[in-house]
Amino acid sequence: MVKLSNKIKIRHRLLTRLLVSHILIASLPLFFTGKVLVDSAKNSIERTILERNLEFTRRSTQLIELKLETAKDILRSQARSQAIYELNRNTVDLAINTIVSEFDLFDKITVFDTLNNVVATTSFEHESFESFSSNGVSSTLLAGLSYQSDVYVTDERLPMMDIAEPLKRHGEIVGILYATVDLKAMWDLVQENVVGEKGQAFVFNQEGVYVAHSDRKYVYSKKTFKNPTILEQIRLGRDGDTIYRTDENVEMVAAYAPIGNYGWGFMIQQPTSEAFAHAESMRTRIIQFMMGTILLASLLAYLYTRWMVRPVDHLVWGMEQFSKGELDYRIEKVSSDEIGTLAENFNEMADRLIEFQNTMKRTERLQTLGKLASVLSHEIRNPLNSMVINMQILKRELSKEVVNRTRVEKFYDVLSTEIKRVDQLVKDFLLIARPQSPQKNKIALNDLLDEVLMMHAAESLKKGVRIERDYVRSSVIANVDEAKLKQVFANLIINSIQAMPGGGKLIVGLKKSNGRSKSEQKQKGKSVLISFKDTGVGIPKEDLSKIFDFYYSTKDDGTGLGLAIVQQIVEDHGGTISVNSRINEGTVFTIRLPRE
Repeated sequence: MVKLSNKIKIRHRLLTRLLVSHILIASLPLFFTGKVLVDSAKNSIERTILERNLEFTRRSTQLIELKLETAKDILRSQARSQAIYELNRNTVDLAINTIVSEFDLFDKITVFDTLNNVVATTSFEHESFESFSSNGVSSTLLAGLSYQSDVYVTDERLPMMDIAEPLKRHGEIVGILYATVDLKAMWDLVQENVVGEKGQAFVFNQEGVYVAHSDRKYVYSKKTFKNPTILEQIRLGRDGDTIYRTDENVEMVAAYAPIGNYGWGFMIQQPTSEAFAHAESMRTRIIQFMMGTILLASLLAYLYTRWMVRPVDHLVWGMEQFSKGELDYRIEKVSSDEIGTLAENFNEMADRLIEFQNTMKRTERLQTLGKLASVLSHEIRNPLNSMVINMQILKRELSKEVVNRTRVEKFYDVLSTEIKRVDQLVKDFLLIARPQSPQKNKIALNDLLDEVLMMHAAESLKKGVRIERDYVRSSVIANVDEAKLKQVFANLIINSIQAMPGGGKLIVGLKKSNGRSKSEQKQKGKSVLISFKDTGVGIPKEDLSKIFDFYYSTKDDGTGLGLAIVQQIVEDHGGTISVNSRINEGTVFTIRLPRE
């Protein structure tokens, strides 16, 4: 055996190309992936942390806003309660104590009348209305407006906020419902959202004063958050994330969001040195992994390629011998894997190929003979039936005492015509493989159609089919092959009659066209339209596109040549044939032929 290496240069060998491709396939993705990962590691981690913190921030602001709004809604609802605005001490006392016991949002609730007297309170220490006037409560509430104080820290170092609602009866202010809201839950929420060991979470008001902070000394000392950009975004009601430097020059990755319409902001931040600590270690690990993988992939690619190519060489050599015409050559067993199986299948294919060649030759001859016999049987049967019927009629005419010579000659002519048609059919089938150009002459299509219809009159009457003519008055002359066109008309008439087994009506139309349609514009001239419209069973929609194919037939005894020959003859005349059909309504075949 001649070795392939003696014929193929090193750079063209399968071994070389596979080895290079394996190394490149393994190395390039790793290299570019590693480079992208290294370059984008910081950005990816930064984006992830920012989005995570922003999500935490949004969720926390929603919780804080929900608690504050819940407290306001409860107080607003109770201010409209008759049990409170009636200012009956017993009912008011019961109502406000029930609120405090059921909702842990409230630290205490007090009801004042307009005379600055305490009607009822949940506090053990009674307070007068004047004690709150310094906070601007009186002017706001007596004007019929709601009140909300800033967050403040009590002596017990607990965060609180005061809210109040005016009590109205019949549109007049009769008192004030005053509540202290416990915001310790907000402090706990801030503490829960601290990220990392050095991270911070806090809430600040419109002036930037911390009202909650993970490091509470910021609240106790009333420190302020001083980043003007973030403060402006909060005032505008926008959330977002950013990286900025604090007053202590510490770079922070931060996420912020506004809390409802209070003008407050919630913020989570973490030093970038802590947040991005894993980026550098990831860079080193990626580079190490990339280099090690490339080396290992190169080694494995070399070993695997050598092992894989060896049986391929044997297989290629055997195929080369077979392709040179040595059909008796068989490939030896090269391996036990798929390539070995391929070699065995190739040998089996070679054996079967020779067998199939002989079988196909015999089968093709038999199929050709069978199809030709079927076609001849189908096409000749119809004129033979017509001949038999006309011979029976002729026999009856001849048996009469007085023979009508004109009718006898008429039926004799029909028989002669049908015999000629059978002869023409045989010639046509012999020339299917070598179609000849039509022998055109100027023919009156009216007379040609009448002749064909007369030949099938007997059959149509026998089947209960009434034939109607829809011709133009003047003769329509066209340059056609009379015999071939007669075959077209006969075939379409027979098909129409067969499509109406229970009887029906066949309308044969013939008219001139003025050359203005798109089809005639393509033909560059005027044309004549011949139509065959029946009231038969129709053709299924899925069969319409296939009825002109050779050997396609919807009839059990059909050959599939009739309409194919019809289309071929029409197109040889430079015309077109189309079909339109609906199930149980009928079918229309329309032939368009050029005319002078």
